Amino acid sequence: MFRIHICIFLLGTHTNIKLNLNVGGPAYQVLQLLPSYEKIKDIKISIITRYSEYKPISSRLKIYEIHKFNNFILDTIYFHIKSFFKIVEIHKKERIDVLNVHQFYHIIISPIIARLIYKIPILMKIPINFESYLIEATMITKHKFRTKVISFSWYKFFIKFLLKKINFIRPINEKMYEDLINLNYRESDILKIPNGISSKKFIGLNKTQHKSIHFGYVGRLFEYKNIRFLLNVFKIYFLKYPNDKLFIYGKGPEEKYISDFTASNNLASNIIFRGFEKDKTKIYSNLDVLIDSAFAQGISNTNLEAMCTNTVVIASDVYGNRDLIEHGKTGLLFNLYRKEDLLKQLMYYKENKANIQQIISNAKREILTNYDIDVITNKIYNFLKSRLPINR
Repeated sequence: MFRIHICIFLLGTHTNIKLNLNVGGPAYQVLQLLPSYEKIKDIKISIITRYSEYKPISSRLKIYEIHKFNNFILDTIYFHIKSFFKIVEIHKKERIDVLNVHQFYHIIISPIIARLIYKIPILMKIPINFESYLIEATMITKHKFRTKVISFSWYKFFIKFLLKKINFIRPINEKMYEDLINLNYRESDILKIPNGISSKKFIGLNKTQHKSIHFGYVGRLFEYKNIRFLLNVFKIYFLKYPNDKLFIYGKGPEEKYISDFTASNNLASNIIFRGFEKDKTKIYSNLDVLIDSAFAQGISNTNLEAMCTNTVVIASDVYGNRDLIEHGKTGLLFNLYRKEDLLKQLMYYKENKANIQQIISNAKREILTNYDIDVITNKIYNFLKSRLPINR
């Protein structure tokens, strides 16, 4: 029987507060991929991670959790050392055909060493283009110059010394692909496949009926998500439409700013902070419109989910969002530096109900056709099957 043994390598597939893990899109994508991979009988999976709440549905998937210290830095160092020896252990017992890494950050170190010693191919997914990575790193660490320097240095080190040692790279949007081509990476080894979602989770979702419009933000509350811009736009919007609501779901450093802004502008009845909500169906059943105001995106899992649930997406006109959304056809885009442009899109939603219904229909069709996770996993499997030198 033809079989590919994929060893997935990730820092964490769950936000473990005790370990202070900053887990976002890449980890969430792994949680989407695993049940879909398990449907393909010719794939065997080992996942090495700090923590996972995923429960395998077949004996072909094994999860190895590696964590020891409550201190984030100590635990990260321990993870790198222990994970390398875990790769070696698994490879000697069951031969790993490919190491699948979902980030190009420092987590790539252990797989690179295993690649050099044991010649195990690496398939790496780039969750965000390099320019946007630097934007995020700069904004998250706004007051920590040392961390900015480390982030920039890592980027340079990766580009100069590590990039060509990766066998296959999966960019998830067009800008990432262009970056790789400009860096003279081998075009034949680039797998252009976006993120995907399990659409079956959201089929049949019923929207809660309400008289006012429910806008929403869903995601981590970091400065690079441009939440302050979003709040200031809605402050203007609510002067004209005081009955509408903005629901904010998420956790992060911007929570205090949101609370202070809401109180100082007497907007407690308009801006409702819901914190972290694990059940995504509860979120999308409550929302009419999702607002994505981020300075940078790969392919947003949240935008994919919203489009699948008849929730209109109004998103910043940045790389990633441009790949996913065709303005006026599958969603609405706005200039993230112009308040009046976002206000214009909010007004378009209110005043063009017939066109909005067509956008909702087009968006859902786009997700089911091109972004369902089963479509994504089969594309990855077929690529690996055609490229890996596997003899069974």
